[in-house]
Amino acid sequence: MKYIKLIISTLLVCGLFYFLNYQHGRLPPLGKLLNPSAGFWQNNTSGDKVPEELDIPGLKDEVQVLFDDRHVPHIFAKNSHDLYFAQGYITARDRLWQMEMQTHLAAGRLSEILGKSAIETDRYHRRLGLLYGAENTLKSMLADPESRAAGEAYAEGVNAFIHMLNYKSLPLEYKILDYQPEEWTTLKSTLILKLMSLTLSS
Repeated sequence: MKYIKLIISTLLVCGLFYFLNYQHGRLPPLGKLLNPSAGFWQNNTSGDKVPEELDIPGLKDEVQVLFDDRHVPHIFAKNSHDLYFAQGYITARDRLWQMEMQTHLAAGRLSEILGKSAIETDRYHRRLGLLYGAENTLKSMLADPESRAAGEAYAEGVNAFIHMLNYKSLPLEYKILDYQPEEWTTLKSTLILKLMSLTLSS
């Protein structure tokens, strides 16, 4: 009888561990999400505080970023590469989830994150051909050395921020959907451009 209780207790603990650490349908792993040291509790306003100094791999020289009373960043760099790099880093820091959703929306890939409910939205945006337009715009951009350098430096900055993230520092939306941010590319930047063109001309 004692062994039966031990086996049942062990199975219950294992079952609870499995339930709390794996996604079930659209329900995120509750163990990770509710973890007080790394879960959604860490996504509070204190995370908006910007360290006075950051050592970010990829910068060629010192960059100064000043935030005004509306938290608008003003970037001062000694070269163009660092300017676009810092812009990518700061934009990702403030809007990574929005950037992720907008590029998936434009490319018709939203269902990869949100599931079957977004399939019709994906079909609509694929029929619009935003991805095709973004690919053609990218070809023109890459043909111009200055535009190419700016686009690649911006992508490097976004990815520098992504690489500094761990589960604790992930934006809340990623934790809720149990999703990891993708690497940023210059194609994603042109996808944003096409989506903005569609939105502003509609």
